[in-house]
Amino acid sequence: MQIQKIYPSLGKSVYFGRKLTKNEEQDYKDNAIKPALDYLGVEELAMIIHGTSYPESGTSDIGVGSPYGKVAAQLIPFEILHGFNSNQLGPIGELNSVTDYSPYQSSIGAKNYLFIDFEQLSSEKYANILAKDDVKNIVNPKFSNIRDNYALSDFAEAFANYNYLISKANKNFHKKLNQNDSNAKKLYTEFVDYLKKNPQITDYGIFSLLVQTYGTDDYTKWKDIDKNLVKGVQSGDSSSLERREQIIKRSKNKYEEYLLGQFILNKQIHENTELRKKMGFKYISDMLVGVSPADEWSHQEVFLKDYRIGCPYGGPDGGLQKWDLPVLDPKKLFNNDGSLGKGGLYLKAKLEDALTNFENVRIDHALGLVDPYIYSKDGQRAANISYMSDIDPDGNYKKILDKIILPTLKKHGLDKNSPVWEDLVTETPVFSRIYYEEHKIPGITQLEYKKAEDYQNTQNWGLIGSHDSDPANLMIKKDWVRHNEAWNPMYLAGVLNAAHDSSEYCDKIYKNDSERVKAKFAELFMMCKKIQITFADFFGIEKTYNQGGNDKNPNNWKLRLNENYEEEYYKNLSSGNPTAINMPEILKMAVLGKQDMDIATKKENLEYCADNIDEIVQKLEKYENILKE
Repeated sequence: MQIQKIYPSLGKSVYFGRKLTKNEEQDYKDNAIKPALDYLGVEELAMIIHGTSYPESGTSDIGVGSPYGKVAAQLIPFEILHGFNSNQLGPIGELNSVTDYSPYQSSIGAKNYLFIDFEQLSSEKYANILAKDDVKNIVNPKFSNIRDNYALSDFAEAFANYNYLISKANKNFHKKLNQNDSNAKKLYTEFVDYLKKNPQITDYGIFSLLVQTYGTDDYTKWKDIDKNLVKGVQSGDSSSLERREQIIKRSKNKYEEYLLGQFILNKQIHENTELRKKMGFKYISDMLVGVSPADEWSHQEVFLKDYRIGCPYGGPDGGLQKWDLPVLDPKKLFNNDGSLGKGGLYLKAKLEDALTNFENVRIDHALGLVDPYIYSKDGQRAANISYMSDIDPDGNYKKILDKIILPTLKKHGLDKNSPVWEDLVTETPVFSRIYYEEHKIPGITQLEYKKAEDYQNTQNWGLIGSHDSDPANLMIKKDWVRHNEAWNPMYLAGVLNAAHDSSEYCDKIYKNDSERVKAKFAELFMMCKKIQITFADFFGIEKTYNQGGNDKNPNNWKLRLNENYEEEYYKNLSSGNPTAINMPEILKMAVLGKQDMDIATKKENLEYCADNIDEIVQKLEKYENILKE
């Protein structure tokens, strides 16, 4: 019986775990990876890697990674080499604290200043506001064990190092301005322009000072004047204006440092965007469903006072999950004439912010934009908003997609099929009608528990695991996964060998977990046009980035690449028990599987003839073997 087509041996490399040579890289990318992806019809291939998970730096590292700066610029070409054209980042907003560092609780308007590449501040472009030794003096010990192929973020160190460096940079900035330094004056002009274009950033600065004053970011526990400071200032209230000036005056340095940090990061974000354009590489942002305490404090009037967003299942004993996220007031979404109200303008600005300096967006919890599940703070009511006519009498939530989300996407050159719509929710009749039937918006095909063949050739983004999942090599060890129909060896063998007897291959993947994982990734590439793969899966890191639903896991949100990620990747593939993804091997399986499927269903591929496929497969096999040796 023929299980897969056999091609003649193409020779073996004499190297062990080596990188591809420059000539091989070009051939690998242009004549193996790209033709295979084209034949399979893969349009998008994104790596899921949140900002703090970017690699350690070999020269300086404050404690977390950054999707901007020198290290990110080095990672992107490596990803492009292996077929990726984008990265799925998490939310990039400012984190709440040393102990509250989930990116899904971050702010919207203010950015995560821990992403600053401080080494750049010792250049003329940044007026040399830091000396090279300033950065070297606070470089941390390596966060990865030399025996590990990963590292862990240290948020406490990162916050402490940031505070030290930004304080020193601010002092030096003032010193150079007093000396009429030409580079400092140029940087200051850019700084002033940034503040003019982003006036809301001053509110975040004030909030950070008030958090230090009260020792809590729960603004409902503050004095009334501080609780309602933004509204008071906007209305011209003299007491509020005086209070604002008092707060700034007594913490002038901290306030300036906050604004300077946001400016520097914004500048580096712009620089990274220009770099990515030249490389042809995309960043996908994440528009989180929630907002931070700072966001809520500065926009209190657009939220319901007595309700929060949650989930009807997954909480204690399988019951209500209390996310404690504010709910946009339906009555504030639109004005009587149909124009956007304050709440609608806020939501539009939220999406605009998620798309600025990004090429695409993941929309977190799509249900929350149509029919969110909400609960009252007193615990008396809990239901989807469509069942609460007193809360949303005009059905304004049903209009959000039509009047706010889709037009804003269009403005940025994206259609309804472009975003990564996170639709993994408990559906309601209203959600199904508006989302699936009326707009026919795609979602996510989660192969952890779904068969890809059921979603073949849809606009869904396909993935095996997300940032909340175990990597596939750990996933397969769970009984519920092993015995799930989506991982059934007979199903996978049949998909990959549709034109032949697949019993021998079925037995192989039944007995060998790693082979079954390979089959699952081949299914992903064979069936899905838009694909996401976690960095843990690609690099073969058998650690979980975030255990969804387990807030007590001390290592949640900490996993990242170490500085030797490239060396570790090739070493992993050449080991006796590789856990990383050998891209040409997986693509070869998928290409042969698609060819078999086309034969079995008597489909003709007009673009590729048999000879073209043979050439692609031989190239893939050549590099599959090189990466294994």
